Amino acid sequence: EMVFPWMADGDFAEVSGFGMKALAHSLASKDDWEPLYDADSMRRALANGGPCKAAAAVYYDDMYVDFDACMKVTARGGPLEKCKVWITNDYQHSGLRDNGAEIFTKILGMAKGTIRTPS
Repeated sequence: EMVFPWMADGDFAEVSGFGMKALAHSLASKDDWEPLYDADSMRRALANGGPCKAAAAVYYDDMYVDFDACMKVTARGGPLEKCKVWITNDYQHSGLRDNGAEIFTKILGMAKGTIRTPS
């Protein structure tokens, strides 16, 4: 999911061999990435009367997904501002594996409007 140069510099032996160190540094220095998503398409899909509804669990201390980045895209004016957000530390990044049925039931209910969670 991610690799940082400091990981390949010796902190994680698994990623410091087999060319991974060079790859980690190359990826970190790349500055011409294409957009990861089409913000306007996301806004249209979630607009009132649009074809989609969305809800998400955001884990405050997720070690793999940056909390501030999640809040930026779901904030007012962001491409996912219509997404209902459940901010929690009840689970970590492995939440769906740990208790998938409960989490899926909650976020599906949030998307449908049958479960109210401040967002």
